[in-house]
Amino acid sequence: MIAAALLGEPERGRQAERVIIGGYQLIAPSHWQAELANVIWKAVIWGALPLENVEQVLSVASKLPIANVAISEIWNGAVGRAISTKHPAYDTLFVELAIREKAHLVSFDKKLKRHFSEVVVEPKALVNVS
Repeated sequence: MIAAALLGEPERGRQAERVIIGGYQLIAPSHWQAELANVIWKAVIWGALPLENVEQVLSVASKLPIANVAISEIWNGAVGRAISTKHPAYDTLFVELAIREKAHLVSFDKKLKRHFSEVVVEPKALVNVS
């Protein structure tokens, strides 16, 4: 979701931006930054993000009000969820955190939503996008 907003995806980016500025308390496993770095790398390689814009995107990302949670605080449950659903642990770390915090996991990932429909919501479910 963060990548969609920062990279300016037309529809999804607007939805994500509305969540980010919507007054929600944002919290994520600390590896969200590594995942974002990988998405930015892919965007440059695929030509979706000009190389000269990378520094600006990283600067904006570093200022986002996202509380980081150490992986070691949530990996036990996340690994169990990954094994039971055969879904990557990178994603189930977010799921485990959402469940522990009794919060929504905001994501565009349809497979993740199928496995964890009790916590995963698309941004449009939280904000009125016009």
